[in-house]
Amino acid sequence: MLERRTIRELRRLAGWSQIELAAKIGVSKMSISHWETGRNEPSARQLRALAQVFAIPMELIRFEKEAVRERQERPERRTSAS
Repeated sequence: MLERRTIRELRRLAGWSQIELAAKIGVSKMSISHWETGRNEPSARQLRALAQVFAIPMELIRFEKEAVRERQERPERRTSAS
């Protein structure tokens, strides 16, 4: 089963810069930057384009805000010094 990944993770796995990904889906580099930092999220059309260039289902694209929220909700693993 494939795991969900953020746009930044997918882009880096593909070996593309923000400029290269932006050119592939017809948006600005700033749009990519905003998506990767959680400032904005892609529209439905843009999400379809991302899924197409990464060759994955849309459902596997995880938004940065969601990833940050999940990291914050996850209990910290602490080792006890006994």
